[in-house]
Amino acid sequence: MQPDRLHRLPIALGPIHNETLGSYLHRLAVANNRPAGFLARLLGPLPPEFSPLTNTTAGWTPHSPERLATLSGRPTSQLARALPALADFLNPHGPGRRTEHLVSRPCHCCTARRSPTASVVITLSPTHLHLCPRHQLWTRSTHDIPLIALPEVIKAQRGLDQLAHRHRQIRQALDLARKIVEDWSASGMPIDLGKEWTDRLNRIEAIAISKKVSADERSYLAAFPEIVVLTHLILDPPTTALDPKELYLATTAELSRRFARIYTTLGTQDPLYRRLCLYRERDFRETPG
Repeated sequence: MQPDRLHRLPIALGPIHNETLGSYLHRLAVANNRPAGFLARLLGPLPPEFSPLTNTTAGWTPHSPERLATLSGRPTSQLARALPALADFLNPHGPGRRTEHLVSRPCHCCTARRSPTASVVITLSPTHLHLCPRHQLWTRSTHDIPLIALPEVIKAQRGLDQLAHRHRQIRQALDLARKIVEDWSASGMPIDLGKEWTDRLNRIEAIAISKKVSADERSYLAAFPEIVVLTHLILDPPTTALDPKELYLATTAELSRRFARIYTTLGTQDPLYRRLCLYRERDFRETPG
């Protein structure tokens, strides 16, 4: 199959919404018993360390989209609706709508019918999306974790969805909230969330598949509802005061109210104070959109 005389592959798999180029080419190659790198070279130079995570069109020519369409047996316009990298190549001056997306994966139920020959599909997902709402599976770990026994996690995701519609800095706020919670766990909790986390961890570890994911991934899932609460307060603070001490006291009071227990104020040694209150004005200054 020469680059200038391409033919449609015998088995033509369609791409999955927001799939990376590397993932799609690997699935196409496996289905047709061909090396993925061979298909990638027909479109342009082989990217370094080419894998399903690869999502670059560097070195492509104006003929590359047409070649991909020929191989897949699908119109370029249809491919572009599913492959963000192709859409960006065809419209390089379009809006940067994927700046708040990260490399992720859909749940296995969503991909089983569309990709029976591949064990995993790599996509670009919104940074705030941690689970598959349709199948109620946690997807932010190496294996899907059923959430039927964790309804509070599903509820927390709904709240995070609403936050993401209102705020552009959802990824930054989520990362900050997770770091604060990790620091709390390492240095002593100013508010007693141990009962919730222990109970949640027990329910998680009762699910057989959870044994295949790391302790860090299980801990993140266990603390997710509280991380979302903290994310909410980071993006919608309980006071407009800019003074770090005022912001700290207002935030700790609100956390006490939401969790119905006393927050022991630790002052400047508290990760909440050091990570959020001192630097909020610098790190969370809104930029013109």
